[in-house]
Amino acid sequence: MKHTIAILAAMLLLTHPLSGQSYYFRHYQVENGLSNNAVICCVQDKKGFLWFGTKDGLDRFDGYSFKIFRNDPRDTGSIGNNFIHSLYEDPNGILWVGTEVGLYKYNATKESFTLFSSLKNAPVREIQMDSKGNLWFISGFTLSKYDKSEKTLEDYDVNKYAEATSICKSSDGALWISTSSGLLKKYDPANNSFTSYDVFQHSKPVISKWIEKIYGTANGNILIGTSNQGAKMFDVASSTYKEILTYNPDKTEIFVRNFVQTADNEFWIATESGIFIYNSKTGHSTNLQKTYNDPYSISDNAVYSFCKDKEAGIWAGTYFGGVNYYPVQHTSFEKIFPKLGENSLSGNVVREIHRDTNGNLWIGTEDAGLNKFDTIKKMFTHFQPSRWKKSISYTN
Repeated sequence: MKHTIAILAAMLLLTHPLSGQSYYFRHYQVENGLSNNAVICCVQDKKGFLWFGTKDGLDRFDGYSFKIFRNDPRDTGSIGNNFIHSLYEDPNGILWVGTEVGLYKYNATKESFTLFSSLKNAPVREIQMDSKGNLWFISGFTLSKYDKSEKTLEDYDVNKYAEATSICKSSDGALWISTSSGLLKKYDPANNSFTSYDVFQHSKPVISKWIEKIYGTANGNILIGTSNQGAKMFDVASSTYKEILTYNPDKTEIFVRNFVQTADNEFWIATESGIFIYNSKTGHSTNLQKTYNDPYSISDNAVYSFCKDKEAGIWAGTYFGGVNYYPVQHTSFEKIFPKLGENSLSGNVVREIHRDTNGNLWIGTEDAGLNKFDTIKKMFTHFQPSRWKKSISYTN
């Protein structure tokens, strides 16, 4: 993939094991063909296409280029609105798209969209299908269920059932709903009712109990993302919860937007203050944030969406920085590149590397002279042309 700003890095295999895992991201933004840098949701379909819902269009990515779907008043098969809130592919391979003004069904053969006929024109922020094939979605704050066999739509009135904010399925197939008032609700299909659990009951008082996102883990628990109390873990078996990530290092509250499970005990948490990688076994978390001197860091700290692709790579949609891609790392290479204001490599283009008898690496660049890298102290010494007669003669 061509990048508008080409920053070439020297990849040096260190002579000792890395002290910690490095996270390098590729960036896909408007200049790469993305319709808008605010990426609200993302999903990979069964054919392998990646879909990104933005504030100004629905984008399909084939690994090389983006195809953008936008509203066209002259085309009745176009999507009805350009603000995409949610994406969901059901078990039958049908893509559902939640927009600012309704839910749309995608026809892959015709590459067209059909408005879900019984739905009111309201923002659709969540879509999920239960084990019986019923389609659930949240329109505005109203939870709705479409019974596929009966072809009927049932709304769960906000005044009776509370304002719904998110939907997920636990590993046993049960359907769960979250509310704006801090409740987690489990659906009982036999009685068409809900059992409520207060996931703020034993927590410190907060201004808002808003639950932004719930996510079913592989081991049967439910992750809960809140606006003012970070992330919580709900144990389905015991009906208890615990706080797992509450404050940023500066003690400000963490606003959690999304989750994705990457391993048995590893979860990525999307927040307004970057990505937190949480280990449920150790309780330790690592915070990845935008670093202005690092072209491989995440492009923006406001992370809204995750998608794990079929190769286990992670795609992270941000609000201002487009899409970030973290591929599966098969080798332990550390990227070394120029960093403004820091002791680092002086050039962007490395021509040659040579090791001397003291273990130093001498690195010849094509644009910024010669570098000596002390592999023990991890320090660079730069040699560039100057008026001093004993300096090197040329930058290349």
